[in-house]
Amino acid sequence: MRREIMRKENQSLTDTLIEDVFYVFGWLIGKTIGSIWYYLKKGLSVAKHNIIVLIGYIFLILLMFASGQMIIFGLLVMIGVGIWQHIKEAPMRKMENYFNEVFISVGLHSNDIVPSYCSDEDVSEYASAVKFYSLVPISEWQKKKDSLEMYLNDKILDIVQDVKDNRYIWLVIESKPLPNMIEWEERYLNILDDILTIGMTYLGVMEINLEKYPHAFIAGETGSGKSNILKCLIYQSLEKGYEVILIDFKRGVSFSGFKEDVPIYYDYEETVNVLSDTVAETKKRLDLFRECGVESLNDYNKVATIPLERKIIFIDELAELLSVRDKEKSRILYDNIETLTRLSRSVGIHLIMGIQRPDSTIITGQIKSNVAYRVCGHFADKEPSRIMLGNDKASTIPNIKGRFVVKDNHFFEVQCFYYDNALYKPRRSNLNVTDNSIAEKEKQAVNDIKTASDEAENKQQAKTSKTIDFDFDDVEKTRE
Repeated sequence: MRREIMRKENQSLTDTLIEDVFYVFGWLIGKTIGSIWYYLKKGLSVAKHNIIVLIGYIFLILLMFASGQMIIFGLLVMIGVGIWQHIKEAPMRKMENYFNEVFISVGLHSNDIVPSYCSDEDVSEYASAVKFYSLVPISEWQKKKDSLEMYLNDKILDIVQDVKDNRYIWLVIESKPLPNMIEWEERYLNILDDILTIGMTYLGVMEINLEKYPHAFIAGETGSGKSNILKCLIYQSLEKGYEVILIDFKRGVSFSGFKEDVPIYYDYEETVNVLSDTVAETKKRLDLFRECGVESLNDYNKVATIPLERKIIFIDELAELLSVRDKEKSRILYDNIETLTRLSRSVGIHLIMGIQRPDSTIITGQIKSNVAYRVCGHFADKEPSRIMLGNDKASTIPNIKGRFVVKDNHFFEVQCFYYDNALYKPRRSNLNVTDNSIAEKEKQAVNDIKTASDEAENKQQAKTSKTIDFDFDDVEKTRE
């Protein structure tokens, strides 16, 4: 009986072993078939995005029909392409798994669906952008920003919703910190007429488009680098052939390198006259533009025989200028600056105004509303930042000389270029530009307009019968 029991036990062990062997073989066969099918589908899917692979597949299919022996070879090629694609996608799957763990850990998901990783790219040497497909609102991303930074162990510079498809979210992540100083180099000079560069952001070079943002505020405490930004902008303006005027009640000490080519005003009487003359010039240019039927300096210079120069008035300390005790002078100064910020947008006359500490009692609402481009340095007090930027961002940036926040239609942390006065070689010519030369250009422009108008009228008269009483007043009204 004992032998019978042992025989049955041995039989049971044998049966179990056979079952295990078959199970393993079945699992391997199933896994192999599944893998072959997976790689075959993967290989076929590559053809959707690669025209060369698609043409190759079509060629193989034609060969398969011509010769049955080619079927196995064709399948092996497709499976091989699938394996190659699988290996190629391994880094992406690794990133997907990594970010899935992060999003689950911080609770960033919608109905248990976490954002899926799509791609990443370097936007500059200082930052990269990672793209996700997400059904989670961007407001939730903003709330989880601190937690994401902790899990990723990286500084998130911005969280941006794709402008074309709201379901895509971009994380802008710091690759390395902005340097504490970036020296100005000629390669930063933009060749376009209406572009000036300020410094470097995490996304690349920061620029002022004077056609889009004709006026600017630059705010910063003593030692922040505010005057250095003005020097860098003056240098670029001279290099581009702009007419430059500097108003500086510190008598231009910080700008002595440009004294040969830039007129510097530090007397209230002279400053009032300069600003009043500029207002008059603005109105003359507007009249010229109306006569020519153009809307901007660039458009005007395309049709004029003698182009008008772009003109920039730099004011190093606006509060000092506007704090004059003489009420009449103060009124004229405010009126002139308000008029310029309001009217000179399109005529190529610009104001770039430095201010040490923004004050709502100095900067009127009209001036502020017409100067959309703001550059603001670090302030320990939040109020100056709120006046300039509408938020506290300037109080949160590092207290580094040359580090500013720029506001145009967005906010950017910028390390402004350090400009060395030794880079500039005086031209000794700009100061010879007088009001008479400007008047001559305007006179020539008026003559050009009149000539073009007379030619058009003569052509029209030649086409019109002498017996027809044609009303040219309609033409004049249309032209106006």
